[in-house]
Amino acid sequence: MRYKFLLLCISINIMSGKAYALSVSTTGDVSLRYQKGKNLELLNPGVKYPDEAFSSAYIMPEVDLSQGGWFYGALELYTGELSRRTFSYNSLNLYGVENVNDYFNDTHFIRKAYVSFNPSDSITLSAGEMHVIGGSSMIFDNYQPSITFDYDMTDALNIPLSYELNIVKVEPYKLYDPSRTSMFYDNELTYSFSLFEYITLFYANFDDTDNTLAPLLNGIIYSADFNRETLDRLSAVYGKVKAAEIEACIQEEYSNGGPVTSSRTNINWAGLTGDKYFGRLEFNVTGVLDFGNGSISGINCFSPNVKPVFNRDFLTYGYLGDAKIKYHIEDIGKIGLFFNISSGDKTPMQAIMSQGTLNSFMSVFPYNTETDLFFNGGINQNLNTGTITIAGRNGLGIVAYGGIMDFYPVKSIEFTITPALLYPEMTADFYGFENDFTFTYTLNKHVSFPFEFDYFKAGDYFKYYSSESIAQVLFGADITW
Repeated sequence: MRYKFLLLCISINIMSGKAYALSVSTTGDVSLRYQKGKNLELLNPGVKYPDEAFSSAYIMPEVDLSQGGWFYGALELYTGELSRRTFSYNSLNLYGVENVNDYFNDTHFIRKAYVSFNPSDSITLSAGEMHVIGGSSMIFDNYQPSITFDYDMTDALNIPLSYELNIVKVEPYKLYDPSRTSMFYDNELTYSFSLFEYITLFYANFDDTDNTLAPLLNGIIYSADFNRETLDRLSAVYGKVKAAEIEACIQEEYSNGGPVTSSRTNINWAGLTGDKYFGRLEFNVTGVLDFGNGSISGINCFSPNVKPVFNRDFLTYGYLGDAKIKYHIEDIGKIGLFFNISSGDKTPMQAIMSQGTLNSFMSVFPYNTETDLFFNGGINQNLNTGTITIAGRNGLGIVAYGGIMDFYPVKSIEFTITPALLYPEMTADFYGFENDFTFTYTLNKHVSFPFEFDYFKAGDYFKYYSSESIAQVLFGADITW
């Protein structure tokens, strides 16, 4: 749980026939973390020594400005992950985010810097680097340079309707061509039943002209095709000698970022998300279809000695569904169930190279707060904001059945338990059983101590790790001012 509190507030009244009030507040967060794992190379195949314990710190100071209710400005800096892994070339943290070759090429950047205007009570215009949720948080949820337009039609039409437009310049990969700009567009129409109840219809479009999806496609292809079972599968088709050569080529290309070196895609998402209460029961549902087309270039490792360059055009079709039911226990917490599904392909690379269609659901910057599939989320999910595609980055898709237990028996304590059974959407295998536990003790309004324990029992999908236990522990302190 994170808070922001006012440290300094200055009001200036300028009397010239009209009164103006400028309010300035400084806030900030410092998050300290310690992480250690067991057998995490299964879930982080690109990480060298993922089980190794390490400490990290995140510092996020912020200044807020407001004027007379019609103007608001915010500036928040972010240090990135301050740890020895940050400064180690081609190394990742446990979540595979702050890699100099995969994400930012520096560790200090502006997380939030925007201004917001209210020319009328029903219209809000905002521009700058800010937090944007596109359609569903499982599609796009990140801090990016954006322009947003919000129009509340309640007064004009006497109907609780609102429209939101987000225009986002996507800048996740600074190591790619800076002369091109990928754009994300999001349109949302929301009907509000009450303050917390709503249904939203949305349409979003992503025009990738900057190789933004190339790392995403590499992640999908790697997780589905090139894991510890690769050599066995390749040997059955190509023989042991050529299979070893293909495997070596694959590993060499992934050490340089992956076999997909460039991407140009145009993807659309259409769907709905909503939340409704019936007494103490809360229902939440999200449904999304993605469709579009693209082209990729890269190295064809199936001819390992020659390594020819390939160019392929392909279509994309995919879907995602998420449903939750929660029962709220007054002043104690809530319990419930969830079901999550996203489409996949048995062989994503082959689907692109030969069939010309990719059915794996794709997202740009997703954020899945309930399932935390494959350990993405928990007490670090507000800090590591560079995640791409669905949690787990699995091209075979995910089917998850799980429980939701969130309790706050006293004001200073909150703990959650999230068990889940996980399956590939396209095969009869079993990913395994995951159980994530988080605990937060809030000392006072400025200091809290979070703890997280994640446990994963591997299923038969991971042949060499079947029935093996994978786990990690995270804990630390959050300080706000």
